[in-house]
Amino acid sequence: MADRVVDRLADDVRGGVGSELEQRGLRLLPPIPLRWKWSTRSLGASREAAVNPTWSARREAPLSGMNEIGLGELDSGTLADLLQVYGGVASGRVVLLGNAGAGKTSAALHLVLSALNHRSLLDPTDRARTPVPVILGLHGWNPGHQDFLSWATSELLRTYSFLRSKEIGPEVVRELLAAGRVAFVLDSLDAVPPQLRPAVLQKLNALTAQRFVLLSRGDEMGDAAARRGLLFGAATLELMPPTAAQAADYLESFAGPPTTTWKRLLQRLRGGSRDGLVKALENPLMLSLVRDLHGHEDRLGELLDPGRRRSRRAAEEYLLDSILLNAYGQDPDDDSSPPSYTVDQARRWLGRLAWRLDATGDRDLAWWRVYRWLPFSEQLAMTFAISAAIGTIVLGLFLKFGDEATTPIGTPILIGLLFGMTTGLLTHQGGDLMFGSTSDEPRAWTFNRLRSLATPNAILVWLMLAAAEIVLTRLRITYASKPGEDVPSPSHTLVTAGLFTLALMLAYAGTRPSGTDRSTAGPWTSWKRDLGCGFLVGAVFALGGILILTTGVPSPGAIAFNLAFGLGLGVTVTRVWRALLVFVWLRRKGDAPLRMMRFLEDARAKHVLRTVGPRYQFRHARLQDRLAVQAAPE
Repeated sequence: MADRVVDRLADDVRGGVGSELEQRGLRLLPPIPLRWKWSTRSLGASREAAVNPTWSARREAPLSGMNEIGLGELDSGTLADLLQVYGGVASGRVVLLGNAGAGKTSAALHLVLSALNHRSLLDPTDRARTPVPVILGLHGWNPGHQDFLSWATSELLRTYSFLRSKEIGPEVVRELLAAGRVAFVLDSLDAVPPQLRPAVLQKLNALTAQRFVLLSRGDEMGDAAARRGLLFGAATLELMPPTAAQAADYLESFAGPPTTTWKRLLQRLRGGSRDGLVKALENPLMLSLVRDLHGHEDRLGELLDPGRRRSRRAAEEYLLDSILLNAYGQDPDDDSSPPSYTVDQARRWLGRLAWRLDATGDRDLAWWRVYRWLPFSEQLAMTFAISAAIGTIVLGLFLKFGDEATTPIGTPILIGLLFGMTTGLLTHQGGDLMFGSTSDEPRAWTFNRLRSLATPNAILVWLMLAAAEIVLTRLRITYASKPGEDVPSPSHTLVTAGLFTLALMLAYAGTRPSGTDRSTAGPWTSWKRDLGCGFLVGAVFALGGILILTTGVPSPGAIAFNLAFGLGLGVTVTRVWRALLVFVWLRRKGDAPLRMMRFLEDARAKHVLRTVGPRYQFRHARLQDRLAVQAAPE
């Protein structure tokens, strides 16, 4: 089974890498010609320790189909040579350094794809001996609380849903990791809090059977190494920025017949000048952004303005700003419908999102966690007001046009207020109070969670709900039944209440958060699943109301009333509801559109944002930083 699981993991990793390359616009374009060299930083690493790891009891054999590398092969190389270093270094450890925008993540994506392609060409025996490389972000790991294998196991279970099946599960995954069947590309050491970075490196030092590649900015790695965070035996490589001549050759290679403005740019790069624009384009990120300006002669001309050429910062800021101009600007020669959002709207709304993410130190925008931006008191007040108003109107219409038309007008108002209080509290608890869960992840139907019904806490809640429903039913029969009306017997009431409670518990237990906030489902899919789970729970509430609060054949009004109340209760326990409250609040402040998910999906389609499972991220971290600075309150 292990071989089958690992091969399935390889297929899923390949699909994820391909999707990531497509979102970055790198699937069909030739990669920027990156080169690397042995790092001269004082990190305690040496070529000798990498190719002859006498410090370790284990020496990694080269991967099948590769040769062990020697000292000279670590001097420098191209992106293609990185695969040989990964598979042939005897220590099994590589550190890839680079400044912001240097192309570390792009290099890692191409490395993983190359390694998977190499593995797929091997015969079954050699393939079984070749680990599958996976990319994991280090920002969620606290080495003081978890060892590396435990953390990596949980990350793989979150990311790849098939690993959570009953046939596999955490024990099998951990065994595969311990046996070295998976290799790791660990992204963003610089995203780890500075005080934890030395401990991260110390934990990685303890690994003996796992190949890994660690990505980091150079200064952050140097700081961790200076604080006794040395990584023994690692082949420490540093990405080299492309030269101006290499940048010109790359831009010329795919541009087709160059325009006059494009020729001016190429001449500038090849002319030997060291102005700010030329220095800016010696960065892979900026080079990719100027590549995206091809065909926009007016913007390319503005970039070549002498004022921007003087300052590297001015050129970089213009290129970062051009991302939104390209995505949301209206081409004067395009007679089609204008973009859904203007450049100013996108800059305002994305900027305020970036500012809030920066304030919390996040790079991920998880829609189900935006409720943290809004104080609980305001969430409760908004839910109370909305629910009370809707509940009062619905109940008032039911009593006015139903059989209970003589009911005093204060009754629907009182019940509406109680309904508002109930939904407000449910919104705060997210419906998890009955199961003692504190997870704020979106819900999805999963049979694995039904075992929670067998816990003592769940059984107690079941009995309490059943008792409450029996009391409510008997009160309805005693005080609201009409003369001559058939009323259910106590035994019928007991059975009905028990079945309804069981249905409610099944619906709720089956739609609990399942720890899949890094699942392969996209944000919009996870949004719809969570809302669908709310409707399921609400429908069970409505069915219970019809069974308990009505006798005989329910009238259309009673059915409509119970559906409205049941679905209302179901929706307010979803993560979608809490997110909607925040979107309404942001809209009132002018910081977001009301249909926020539509706007985020549009930004993803325009390659301003990208998705990692159900989370959004800005396409470039530097774009987030730039927008956050522009949108910060004065």
